Amino acid sequence: MRRKIFPLFLSFLIVCFTSVFCEDVAKDDLIRKLSEKIDQLEGKVNDLSAKLGIYEKSKGVSDEVIEKKVSDALTKKEEEEPGLLKALKGTTLSGYVDTAYTYNFNAPDSGSNTARIFDTEANSFTFQSAKIALEKPVTPEDRVGFRTDVLFGQDAKIIKPYGWDTDDVNLEQAYVEALLPLGKGLDAKFGKFVTLAGAEVIESKDNWNFSRGLLFGYAIPFTHTGVRMSYPLMDKLTGYFGVNNGWDDIKDNNKSKSFETSLAYAPADSSSFNLTYIFGPEQTGNNHSNRNLIDFVATYQPFEKITLKLNTDYAIEDDGVALGKNGNWAGVAGYIRYDVNKWLSFSNRTEYFSDPDGLRVASGTGQDLWENTITAEIRPFKNLITRLEYRYDASSKDIFSKNGLTADCQNTIAVEAIYVF
Repeated sequence: MRRKIFPLFLSFLIVCFTSVFCEDVAKDDLIRKLSEKIDQLEGKVNDLSAKLGIYEKSKGVSDEVIEKKVSDALTKKEEEEPGLLKALKGTTLSGYVDTAYTYNFNAPDSGSNTARIFDTEANSFTFQSAKIALEKPVTPEDRVGFRTDVLFGQDAKIIKPYGWDTDDVNLEQAYVEALLPLGKGLDAKFGKFVTLAGAEVIESKDNWNFSRGLLFGYAIPFTHTGVRMSYPLMDKLTGYFGVNNGWDDIKDNNKSKSFETSLAYAPADSSSFNLTYIFGPEQTGNNHSNRNLIDFVATYQPFEKITLKLNTDYAIEDDGVALGKNGNWAGVAGYIRYDVNKWLSFSNRTEYFSDPDGLRVASGTGQDLWENTITAEIRPFKNLITRLEYRYDASSKDIFSKNGLTADCQNTIAVEAIYVF
């Protein structure tokens, strides 16, 4: 009996000892881990204390000192920038490529669309233009800037100024600009710039139709070379005044200068009004026979998706027909645009232009002209503008060509694609 009890007792002692030993080992491991955690927390507390000390010291530094240190660091960084990068800082690059096809239902033998401005080629694919523009606008912080617009292609030939020898390349604009610290800021441009007159512009991408209107092509100039100043006369009212070589003259064709003045009033985001007056002698070698142009443009957006425009022009030129006989021309154009959504718009332009002395459209042929243009504009991608346009032209004289004969009207259809960047 004793022999059976002793092994059992011995086994019980071994189990108890093992349990106690394992429990002691577990306690030691727990204590070790807790010690490590305590050491880590002490390290973090020391780091926070050091940072707090730095912060307490920095509280004594003034905001002016901190701003100066930051400004000095930025100035040093700018000075270390490469020369070209520094020169182009704040300069923007933009442009577009414009291509088209125009079909004339009259099938003119000349291959040309009569009384058109930029879309002159009939039944032909055309590279209308490509443009690259560099601009550094002026700001109250940086008061000197510039702009250069280089135009290539068919459109460059059309707006070629007097004194410019290259056909396919044209400096549409090239001027230096300064915001002078006078009153609210007098903006001054010196060089070549686009005209203040007209509801349309040279860049097709910024118009509502592919073809340009009669008023844009025949009633007003495209560009001027000289000096132009603008000043905010009142809230939402800006005045312009300039002296230049004349209508589309990069080199003056006489010894006198022309003058421009304009008022731009924008009472609300939905409306704007521009009244422009340009006067001066424009005939080659004639320093005294003045040309006077009054141009008025009104824009109104009665609803979010509908925009209206009105453009009127009247001009009279001393000795325009002959010595002692003045000439004149006048016109009116109405526009409406409906933006269906972000990618689809429809536009209509209706115009009347009177050239009674034959000074503008067909030399020596006095006439009245009408035109109506309907355009569907589709923008399938962010940088792509496509247009489908139908246009009808009519005249009081048979100035249009039709299958080898003359006619008093003309019908065309055109497609256009513009990539903008």
